[in-house]
Amino acid sequence: MTEPNLGSLMKMFSFDKKADLGRYCRDLTVSSDDFFQLVLACETSCEPFLHEISHRDKVPLHLVPKDSEIEALKNTPAGTVLTGHAAKAVSKMSHSFDDRRYLVGHMFFTPDRSKWHFFCFDQRDLQMTRNHWEKGSHVHFVNWLWPNLRADSVWSNFVKDDDRPGADIHLRFVQPREDKRMKIEKCTFTEPVEKRSSTGIYRGMFNEDVSFEFEVEIDSTKRGHLEEMLSLFEKATTGFKETWQKKLASLR
Repeated sequence: MTEPNLGSLMKMFSFDKKADLGRYCRDLTVSSDDFFQLVLACETSCEPFLHEISHRDKVPLHLVPKDSEIEALKNTPAGTVLTGHAAKAVSKMSHSFDDRRYLVGHMFFTPDRSKWHFFCFDQRDLQMTRNHWEKGSHVHFVNWLWPNLRADSVWSNFVKDDDRPGADIHLRFVQPREDKRMKIEKCTFTEPVEKRSSTGIYRGMFNEDVSFEFEVEIDSTKRGHLEEMLSLFEKATTGFKETWQKKLASLR
C-alpha cells in the first residue's frame, strides 16, 4: 500500500493510460491533509489545475417537517410529552440524520478541459465502519482517461442531478486520528460573560453575569471517573433546564 503523501497523490495525474492508472490506484491511499494541500495550491495559484467544488446537504423530502408540524412543536410546552404533529416533526428530524446525504465533488482541470480529474464522496463513503466498500473509507474518482466521459457532463450531472459517473475508481481515504482522550482543563471567568447561540436566532439569550471556576481531572480508562463525570453532567443539565423553565413560566 502506498503511504499517504502529496507526491503519491500528484502521481495519479501523470498517467495517460487508464489501465496503468487503475493498477496504481489499487495500492494508493489518499490522506485528507494531502488532498487539502492540493486544493489549496489550485485555489491560490491555479497550479497545477483549475479547481471547482460543489457541496450540499440533501435531506429526503418526506423527512422535511411541514410548517404545521414545526408550529405544533413550537407550541408544545417544555417538559410535556410530544404528540400529534409535534411528535411527527421530531421523528422526521431524528430520521433525517440517518438518511440525509452530504455530497461533495471536486473537479480539477486544465484551462481547455482536455485533461480533468473528478473526485466525489458523501459522508457514508468516509465511514471507517459499516462502509459499503469492503476496504473502508474511500472517495470515488474518474478522469479524462474514461473514453465516454467529458468534464462538462460529469460536473453538470453531479451538480444538477446528484449523479455520479459509473465505473469509477474507489480510492482509500484516511483522515488524521482525533485524540479523544479527556484532557485536564482549567478555566476561570471573573467578568460578566455574554453567550450567544451559534445560530444567531436567540441573540443575547445568555447575557447575565457569570462567575465560576471549573477544574476537572479525568482518567478515561477508569470506570469510576467516567461515572462521576456523567453524574456531574446530569446534575448540571437538570439545574440548567429547571432554571430556564422557571424563567419561561414567569413570562406567561
